[in-house]
Amino acid sequence: MLKNILSSFQPYIKKAWIVGILVLLGFYVSEMMIQGSLFKASLPVLFVFLLAITVLFLNYPKLLYLSALLVGHFMAYFGRVYPGPTYGLTIDFLLAIGFVVLLSGRAQISFKYIKKPEFIALYIWILYVCLLILNPNAPGPIAWFYAMRSYCLYLILVPIVVCGFITSTKDIKTLFNILIVLSIYCTLIALRQEFIGLYDYEMDWLNRGAMSTHFVNGRLREFSIFTDASNYGGYCAFMCVAAATYGCLPNRLPGRFFYFVIALFNFYGLMLSGSRGPVAIIGIGGIVFLMMARRSRLTFVGSIVGLFAFVFLKFTTLLNSNYNIYRLRTAFDPNDASLMVRKAKEEILTRYMADKPFGGGVGSAGNWGERFAPGTFLADTPTDGLFSRIWMETGIVGLVLFIALLIFLVIRMGYRLWSLPEGRIRQILLGFYAGYCGLILSSYVNETMTQVPMSIICYAVPALIIVAEYWYKTGVNIEDPPSAPRPPLY
Repeated sequence: MLKNILSSFQPYIKKAWIVGILVLLGFYVSEMMIQGSLFKASLPVLFVFLLAITVLFLNYPKLLYLSALLVGHFMAYFGRVYPGPTYGLTIDFLLAIGFVVLLSGRAQISFKYIKKPEFIALYIWILYVCLLILNPNAPGPIAWFYAMRSYCLYLILVPIVVCGFITSTKDIKTLFNILIVLSIYCTLIALRQEFIGLYDYEMDWLNRGAMSTHFVNGRLREFSIFTDASNYGGYCAFMCVAAATYGCLPNRLPGRFFYFVIALFNFYGLMLSGSRGPVAIIGIGGIVFLMMARRSRLTFVGSIVGLFAFVFLKFTTLLNSNYNIYRLRTAFDPNDASLMVRKAKEEILTRYMADKPFGGGVGSAGNWGERFAPGTFLADTPTDGLFSRIWMETGIVGLVLFIALLIFLVIRMGYRLWSLPEGRIRQILLGFYAGYCGLILSSYVNETMTQVPMSIICYAVPALIIVAEYWYKTGVNIEDPPSAPRPPLY
């Protein structure tokens, strides 16, 4: 990838007039620095940077998606260190530019992709959300735009961009490796927060209102560089499933145990986050993997291990002295206080939403509701999960449609994935698919699926599976087996 990136600038570096302009700009910047005018000195640097980025994106457009993924990871961090700008709009910009690049013909996207049943189902949901801009209960078009991005705009832009720019098996492996590296970095930050302490900008963020949800029983819930601890926990659970699944590749995989270590590392990050809902991602993700693995011994052994873990957490009190294990164990308590509060809120919502089949309007609930419709019932009622937010904003009609969409995507992806041959590509996609299924269940208690960076990842999963199946049916070798054929794991 780096070689391709550098090659994008070679035609320009060879032009003498461009080099001359850069030298003159260098003299100008130096003079402005000497005069103490930092603002004037930074303008040419910013111009050259933006120009270089534009050239890079036009010559290597798949970086648009990868850049959006990176921004999604570090957006909350920038918001804490340099508060003020709406960094999330950068993701919209990058994805929109990618869409324009595809339309302009700079990259080729097969219309066979975007006419698949999965895309048609997405179009139906997006049409419904677009019609909700007419909802008389809605806070307005500005609120609609900001709120719909997470579960409507990204939901269609991400798969279209992925179908256009993921053009080889190498791209899928590169994406997986980037996520592995990022997950390691994020958990290292969480470890620093746990064992060394918080930086000033992190404490400032907590003191601005997050303290009540991130200090439980005197213990900090680590949030790493994410928007909150729940978002970070969901991310860790997803990457735990993805890394463990890849480590179970049936052929001999060099460095197999490295991926198991990464899975455990992310599981520890989940425990540090103090989030209980993401445990469902690991549970459901593991079940889905065992069902799709097509290996009876692995399914049997994995089922025994999963059953043992469930019994340990559900029916015993062993190791309760460890706060992280105790916190996880409460996820299996049907009488947990937070669960009771959640059910009570659902009863109140049921009565309030009885005469609002199309909801209170997109942008009427959650953070956007507090911003655009302060003081209203929905704005003052915590969403406590993605499904409840969809219900509040789009009504029971929208909730049924959204759940039907997710179920349809799961069935179609599973059908396509089952037909793919064993190999690294199928194993990577199987890990993503298993984590995707777990995210759906965990959406009952959190909004991780629609929060960045998770939304930029999971919205790409259907597109990746569609593309991989298309390659396989058109004769592209996607098996990509490791060197040794004998499978050590069954």
